[in-house]
Amino acid sequence: MQFLDTIIGKKIYQMIKVSIIGPESSGKSTLGVYLSRVLECSLILEYAREYLNNKNSYSFSDLKKIGIKQHSCYNDKIKEGGNYLVSDTCLIDIEVWSEIKYKKVDKKILELSKKEVYDIYILCSPDIPWHRDKLRENPENRDLIFEHFRKKISTRKLNYHIVKGSLTKRLMSCLDIIYKMK
Repeated sequence: MQFLDTIIGKKIYQMIKVSIIGPESSGKSTLGVYLSRVLECSLILEYAREYLNNKNSYSFSDLKKIGIKQHSCYNDKIKEGGNYLVSDTCLIDIEVWSEIKYKKVDKKILELSKKEVYDIYILCSPDIPWHRDKLRENPENRDLIFEHFRKKISTRKLNYHIVKGSLTKRLMSCLDIIYKMK
């Protein structure tokens, strides 16, 4: 993490941006809420949940709409400033979702995904029980989806860390990773 120059005798620190990613029902949203509370920072929620909540189905073109809005939320929260920013998703999530469901990714999603840069990517292991909700589709292949995420972020050489276990263990691991960057 690079520190910004001293301005008027005060050291200003760069915002640390954290994205929590992984297969569905791997604890991303819960971890995001707790992490943002401990860090006293903004939380970017997964826009797809809001967008799809009242829909019975969705199409490939819906992912582009979701991606554009998710990226807009990212930019809006960065403008708010602060020491930290936590997101319970990122456009890599939409890429993986699109690759698995449709075997392709819209060019706009790929373009925005490369512009959306987090300092830390927390990859949640699917080692907790899967919980049904109307937006979840993959109870049987979470390990394969996890590997898809791991391969994608490894290929891009992103700073990622895998978290496992209970919420407390995950939260403590995340805080340790984040505080080491300061």
